[in-house]
Amino acid sequence: MPDDTPTIRAIYNPIAGRRDLSAFLEKLAHELKPRKYTLEITPTGGPGDATRLARETPDDTHAVMAVGGDGTCRDVATGLLGRDVPMIVAPAGNENILAKYFKSKATIDSLVSTIIEGNVTTYDVGTLNSKPFILLAGVGFDAEAVHRVTESRTGHISYLTYAKPLWQTFWQHRFPTIRVTLDDATVFEGRGLAFVGVMPRYAIGLRLLANAQHDDGMLDVCVMPCSTRPQLIGLSLAALLGRHVRRKGVIYCKGTHVRIESLNGEKVPCQIDGDVADDLPIDCGVMPQAVRILIPPRK
Repeated sequence: MPDDTPTIRAIYNPIAGRRDLSAFLEKLAHELKPRKYTLEITPTGGPGDATRLARETPDDTHAVMAVGGDGTCRDVATGLLGRDVPMIVAPAGNENILAKYFKSKATIDSLVSTIIEGNVTTYDVGTLNSKPFILLAGVGFDAEAVHRVTESRTGHISYLTYAKPLWQTFWQHRFPTIRVTLDDATVFEGRGLAFVGVMPRYAIGLRLLANAQHDDGMLDVCVMPCSTRPQLIGLSLAALLGRHVRRKGVIYCKGTHVRIESLNGEKVPCQIDGDVADDLPIDCGVMPQAVRILIPPRK
C-alpha cells in the first residue's frame, strides 16, 4: 500500500549562521513522527544544492523547509518557482530577514504549528540579470562589503565577521557614478547607492524599502546620492532612524523593470540577499507571486 504520510523535506545548510542545527532537526523529526508527518533531512554540500534539491522535490510533498539564512531561502525558493509546493522558513542565519517578516521562528513548537496549522501566502520574487532574489539587490557600499565578507569567509559567521570588511569598505569605497533607469525613464545619474527589492527590511532592522509589499507585483527602488564619507555616515544614521527617504535628493519609487549601470565603466559590485551578485550593469525585474510560503498560523 502507498504511504500517505505527509512529507516535509528539510533542506539544511550546515554552515549557515553560528551553529550546527542537525541535532535540532533530528528532534523536530522525532516530534513530528507521532503527528504522522515525516521530516526528510537533506543537507546541502555546496553552491546550487539547495535549488537542485528543491527542484527535485516531488509535487505531493507537504512543504519544503529552508533551514538556513536568507541565501538558503532564496536558493530553495528558486527551486520552487511557479510550483504548488510551499516553502517553510526555519531561520538559522544571522539576519533571517524573511523569517522576521513572516514571524517564523526556529523552535520546535513554532515549526510543528506551522507545518500542521500554517497558512499559505504567495510571495513576489525579484530578478537580477535573471537570477532570483527574495529580499533586495544593493549597489554600492553594502555590496562592496558583502564581497569582502565572502572573500574572507571560511565557515559559520557572526556579526563580528562583518566588522573588518565594513571598516575596510568605509575607508576604501570610491562612490561610483551610476545611472538608474525605472521602466525606461532615467530617475538618477550621479554618485550614489541604490537598492531594489520586494521586501521592506534589510540588515539590522533597516527599513530601506519601507513601502515594499511582498505580493504587489512591484519593485521598490531607493536611490541615495552619496559622494563623501560624511554623507555616507549621515545616510546611515538617517536609515537607522527610518528617515532616509526624507533626505534631500533621495529618490523612492516603484516599477517593474530597473536598469542600473556604471557611467564611467568602472567595476561596481552588486549583492542580492546579502550574497555576491553580478557587477554592473544589471537589469532587475519581478515575478509576481511566484512562490508559495507556509507561514505560522495567526494567533
